[in-house]
Amino acid sequence: MREECKKFIELLMNLSRLSFKENETEKLCEDIEKIQMLLKQVSSIGKYDVKPLYNVWDGLLEPPYYIEIPKVRLDEMIPEDRLLDKKVKIPWRRE
Repeated sequence: MREECKKFIELLMNLSRLSFKENETEKLCEDIEKIQMLLKQVSSIGKYDVKPLYNVWDGLLEPPYYIEIPKVRLDEMIPEDRLLDKKVKIPWRRE
């Protein structure tokens, strides 16, 4: 994984015209591997059919008054097939 990761980061650096030191590239690869392990763990939860205890989405987003935009309702922004009781469905839970 490490060599594959380094090649991928080099490609991104070329595309974005960024440069990193060798130790920074190494740290990025470590972070990517940790994220990959976390995603594997989270993906395995789906087979247990665990129901969420709390929905992190509020029904309303309230921007600060100084932005001067109206309130936004999440259930109006998200397609119907992605909602369940005005809450966002989580794909890997198959709800």
